[in-house]
Amino acid sequence: MAVANYHDVHGHFPPAYVLGPDGRPWHSWRVLLLPYIEQSNLYAEYNFDEPWDGPNNRKLATRMPRLYAFSAYRHKTENTITNFLAVVGPRTVWQDETQLTFDDVHDHKWQTIQFVENEGLNVHWMEPRDLRFDEMDFTLHSPRGMSAPYKTLGVAMVDGTLRSISRIQPDVLRAMLTINGGESVVEGTEENQFELMIDGRQRPLKE
Repeated sequence: MAVANYHDVHGHFPPAYVLGPDGRPWHSWRVLLLPYIEQSNLYAEYNFDEPWDGPNNRKLATRMPRLYAFSAYRHKTENTITNFLAVVGPRTVWQDETQLTFDDVHDHKWQTIQFVENEGLNVHWMEPRDLRFDEMDFTLHSPRGMSAPYKTLGVAMVDGTLRSISRIQPDVLRAMLTINGGESVVEGTEENQFELMIDGRQRPLKE
């Protein structure tokens, strides 16, 4: 919903990151979304004239919005590690600093992934770093790909729905992460088991 609201206001999705004057990524999409997750005050305190880990911005580190961590971890105090990442690459929804629109997504929007869960990459919530499509592991429960403390993994789709994935083939996952491959993703088979998820907080934890 936050991304859709951002799109309504700006006419495009947030970029994966915003470049600084030195040509390096300075600001993450997670910071850009702050006003759309009821964090306008935190957004107002963030200084876009310095990088995410600059002297002012590092003071905000422990104020990570609870939405950016697994519900199973929200009891942790002063947590700065996010569990929700974009997958960045030329054919994904997140094409580095490029600003895409809904119209740029030619594949079925309910089959195109916008966010994934991750446990193990240890990305600071303000850090302009996410999973790279050409470097990630496409097997489930890998710290270099989709991973979580839950038995099933959750993904957020471009149409705003959530999907629970318990099993999926790497080539199908790759297809779901691209915006214009023309693939028809098959669900409900023995090899690919993903379904609509109403509330990701209700998932059982891994033993």
